[in-house]
Amino acid sequence: MKTLTLLFVLSISLFAQDINYLQVHNVKSYDVLNIREKADHTSKKLSGIPFTEKCVISYGCGKDISLEAMGNMHEQEIKDFLAQSKEKWCYIKHNKTVGWVNSKFLKPSTASCK
Repeated sequence: MKTLTLLFVLSISLFAQDINYLQVHNVKSYDVLNIREKADHTSKKLSGIPFTEKCVISYGCGKDISLEAMGNMHEQEIKDFLAQSKEKWCYIKHNKTVGWVNSKFLKPSTASCK
């Protein structure tokens, strides 16, 4: 019952929440920002984000996960997120890739993203 209540509250909240966007910051022009499978610099690289990207979807940094992200995850995925989240890592989506990025290379976006 507790899980159903949580999902109900989350689904209602999703309609009122805006998507949070970040932009790449402090990445050299010849490099990309790596998206990792886990919140660890030695984890498998899933993709790269160009140094000029201004519209990276943020699902949360550290243990601060967005309602949108939770609404798209199963209960076990939320538990996994919380278990591996670390203060300096953000859980993001870029194009179709979802993964972890070091927060020191991100800042709030100044662009109009949709």
